[in-house]
Amino acid sequence: MERFLPILSVIQTRLRKILARNEDYMSSWNIAKIGDVGEDLIKLARDVYPQLIEVEHRILFQSLREAGLGIRARVAEIQKGELKEEDKVYFRNVHEALGNLCGKIETGEYYKALLEVAAKREQEYLSSSS
Repeated sequence: MERFLPILSVIQTRLRKILARNEDYMSSWNIAKIGDVGEDLIKLARDVYPQLIEVEHRILFQSLREAGLGIRARVAEIQKGELKEEDKVYFRNVHEALGNLCGKIETGEYYKALLEVAAKREQEYLSSSS
């Protein structure tokens, strides 16, 4: 599981930067720049995918990618019309969810949970093979 720590560090560092930029863009509701955040999340997911596959952990890839794709789709809809309050709520919710994820990585809580899941799987494997 220690192999997972470097990739978590990369994700946390890059995600924290993306979130900081996103806060600035949301303060002025710069939709084009918020769209760039979506692209940055997709790129981050793509960049870390090989390492996440190596440690058999695809959920972070999926979470980052889905957040980026969702932002990109929402921005495309807004560009056809106008920014509504429900769009702002959506962007704030995605930002908050990603901020929570980043915080759990920073505090080590995410890694600790991974260790617990791995231990549980190992125990289940040992129990089923006896």
